[in-house]
Amino acid sequence: MARKKIEVDPRIGNDRTGLMITRGQVEHLGHGALKAQMMLDNSRNVIGFGSSQKSGEFGNPLTQDQKKRAQQGAWGDAFSMVFLQDIGATDRSSDWADYVFDRIASHQLPEPTDLYAGSVHEARWYEDHFAPLKGSPTYRRGLFDVWESFETGKRIHILDRKLHIAISSSEVRTLIERRDRDWRDMVPAKLWDFYEWEYPPHLRDAIDLSDTEEFWPDTKDFPIGTKGIRDGDEDTVYILRADGKWRPRTDADNAKSLGD
Repeated sequence: MARKKIEVDPRIGNDRTGLMITRGQVEHLGHGALKAQMMLDNSRNVIGFGSSQKSGEFGNPLTQDQKKRAQQGAWGDAFSMVFLQDIGATDRSSDWADYVFDRIASHQLPEPTDLYAGSVHEARWYEDHFAPLKGSPTYRRGLFDVWESFETGKRIHILDRKLHIAISSSEVRTLIERRDRDWRDMVPAKLWDFYEWEYPPHLRDAIDLSDTEEFWPDTKDFPIGTKGIRDGDEDTVYILRADGKWRPRTDADNAKSLGD
């Protein structure tokens, strides 16, 4: 049965567009605080995913498609997505923001009026397009300090991390890679299974395999490519193959391995 389209009161909404820039490797609750505020503030919102040309490596584990699926699974169609590539060092700090705005325009999306970030340091790249970050904030709003340009009306919103749980993206990734379940305390619950299966197995610590093969874990519980180490045989790394069998890692695997 098709859902009935919700009729929104015409007085609800505005002509503002929010922007958040993130590598978006693992969605965590800090991102959630920023995105929730964006949804409440603006009629349109854009997420710019940086370093999208990188994947399958420490620091940049997920592909562009994986990030897109996680974003849509968590937030539906609330955010338009733009995928950005690193442009390298330039002589002007504004070059990166100029590139971001060009990419947004090329997707036929409205020019952002409001930037949301987790720190002043992250936002400084975008001052020329939004508002100068000099002196004290223009005002305080909820969990956010806001700097506003009186000439353009554009704003930068900075989440006060002292008022929100402190979360480091690198810490979340490290916990996932170490198979430490504490990472779930920092990630939206409905994404737990997605990251367990989509996070590149070759970047994660090997699981323990019993000395007796008949007691090895069910291969259906792990994605293809998972590494395991057999008790008493730490020199041999096993890899879960596409046929559902654990086999020792080969010399060819060693040549392309990112480590154990």
